[in-house]
Amino acid sequence: MKTLRRTWAEVSLDNLEHNYRAIKEHIPSGCRFLGVMKADAYGHGAVPLSHALCELGADYLAVSNLEEAVQLRRGGIRAPLLILGYTPAEFADTMVFMDITQEVHSLQYAKELDAALTGTNYILNVHLKLDTGMTRIGFFAYDHERTLPELLETCALAHLHVEGVFTHFCVADSKAPEDAAFTRTQYARFTAMLDALAAKGIRPELRHCASSGATILYPEFAMDMVRPGIATFGHAPSQDAEGVLDLRPLMTVRTKTAQLRTVPAGTPVSYGRTFTPSRETRMAVLPIGYADGLSRSLSGKASFRIRGKDAPVIGRICMDMCMVDVTDIPGVSVGDTATLFGFDTDGTRLPCERLAAQAGTISYEILCDISKRIPRIYMQNGREQEILQYIV
Repeated sequence: MKTLRRTWAEVSLDNLEHNYRAIKEHIPSGCRFLGVMKADAYGHGAVPLSHALCELGADYLAVSNLEEAVQLRRGGIRAPLLILGYTPAEFADTMVFMDITQEVHSLQYAKELDAALTGTNYILNVHLKLDTGMTRIGFFAYDHERTLPELLETCALAHLHVEGVFTHFCVADSKAPEDAAFTRTQYARFTAMLDALAAKGIRPELRHCASSGATILYPEFAMDMVRPGIATFGHAPSQDAEGVLDLRPLMTVRTKTAQLRTVPAGTPVSYGRTFTPSRETRMAVLPIGYADGLSRSLSGKASFRIRGKDAPVIGRICMDMCMVDVTDIPGVSVGDTATLFGFDTDGTRLPCERLAAQAGTISYEILCDISKRIPRIYMQNGREQEILQYIV
């Protein structure tokens, strides 16, 4: 069937290439690039984006869990692939068979993975995860006396090959003096543990700690490989990181006007009767709602761009539809394109960060919330290259 252009997302492969090259030019020569493809590539479509990044030269990819890793392998991705989160040890052989690298965050977990492969000649590639201050997952990296023996024992396990070691910063996207100091503390803790391992003859090939914030604000921390996530998709991770690199958003979300109605003054609109116009209002109904990723919390806050002007959402956003005020926009017709974020039809940039601020969240969540019933249309040089439809 034809692609349904009810509501859709356009994803710019040209902007992906631009961002990749901007990041590569910003980091030290020879530093490897790991493309973070978790959460369906932050809503952009993991398999198509992985292929595109690999064609550009990305050295490694990363996902959150085994299911995401399997999706990429089944999608024909052959690049080195790191799982950043926990995988039950019973799947150790699956990861070996599919050439997937697993993070290891504790000695107990390392032993479980090793035991799962006992009696075989299988070797699982792993990266050690050090907790330097995120306080989430990882070997506690503050105290060499306690942690170093655990790391050495992990490295000696017969069925694990320690290819890499990494950590994650928690405030590297902030320029606030206290946050900058803490990021440097985390880096110092990480390098101190690396030095302690090196003193025992352990020198993993890949040392990495820089996600988007650190890649942008602390390129001197790049080490062997960087892990830019949101920056790859064209968004700075914070206001402090905004403008340091020329990043261009990949995703534009569009819909079309389905119906136009003239609503008399005093007529409530949508569920709960939360909005009642004080004047006669020309209203457009758009086929996009919270099931598509337009959060209900944006009711009365968000706006769409129609014919070059802002059309504010009125009334509560419904599951499949929302209503906008087009009274002051001449000539609106059924079938007109309405842009939520990305780039309007005339090229005007409509930041998703605007929606994030209105919803009290971050751009990451806005992008990840774009639902699977919205097709992703991949654009390059002004032409459609591929269409990803999750449902049909």
